[in-house]
Amino acid sequence: MDTKEIRPKKKISLKETFNKLMPEMNEENIFRAQVAVALLVGLITIFLLWRLLRGGSKKRGVLLLGLCESGKTLLFSLLCHNSDVLSVTSLKESVGEYVFGKKSLTMYDLPGHERIRMASFEKAKNLARGIIFMIDSGTVQKDVRDVAEFLYIILSDGAIQNNRPKVLIVCNKQDHSLARSAQLIQKTLEKEINLLRVTRANQLQSVGEGENNNSFLGRTGQDFEFSHLSPIKVDFVEVVTKGHEKLGPVTSWLERLA
Repeated sequence: MDTKEIRPKKKISLKETFNKLMPEMNEENIFRAQVAVALLVGLITIFLLWRLLRGGSKKRGVLLLGLCESGKTLLFSLLCHNSDVLSVTSLKESVGEYVFGKKSLTMYDLPGHERIRMASFEKAKNLARGIIFMIDSGTVQKDVRDVAEFLYIILSDGAIQNNRPKVLIVCNKQDHSLARSAQLIQKTLEKEINLLRVTRANQLQSVGEGENNNSFLGRTGQDFEFSHLSPIKVDFVEVVTKGHEKLGPVTSWLERLA
């Protein structure tokens, strides 16, 4: 029987392999390696901090606020249940989920009645990632004082100032013949809030101190503008909630918020 020649196996030295793969570790190479490691550690630290700050906020709530009959409950029903509801005055909070794709936001429809709206707001304000403030574009002119005062209280609240949720002011019922445009409503509210600042400043001087809801809004010495509230971002949009019409500006804002 023929026998094959058996060749001896060559031993592989880990030390020799390492020396072939690694360049000579002189002072220059050592310095380069130290810099590379430091940069890598720095990048990892920045990434972990970014993830921590980005994921640390558990606020997934969106508060639906506004006066009675502004369209809050209808918008809530359309977003969370894809259905219409009869216009009724809500006496308690409603909670639902707005789901799109793999994301979701918790919607809180808070009562608009003047006797209970602030109590509801106090309970939910620390959950807010965003705030939707509904306005009836057809009646805003006669209700402007009440609308501006409610909005002033919300925007100057201590928790809102600290948490800085994004704010969307929804000018609803744009299909009405007397509806004001979002641009005109914004200018009207800015003038009214400017007057409220003076009134509240006088009230604070008379009592000597104020509560969280009496923070000064805007810039001292300048007429009030919503753009002065930065880093709180306030946007105005026009919609028609009745019949599922023209809700795109709201849904687009919610999806960016999430």
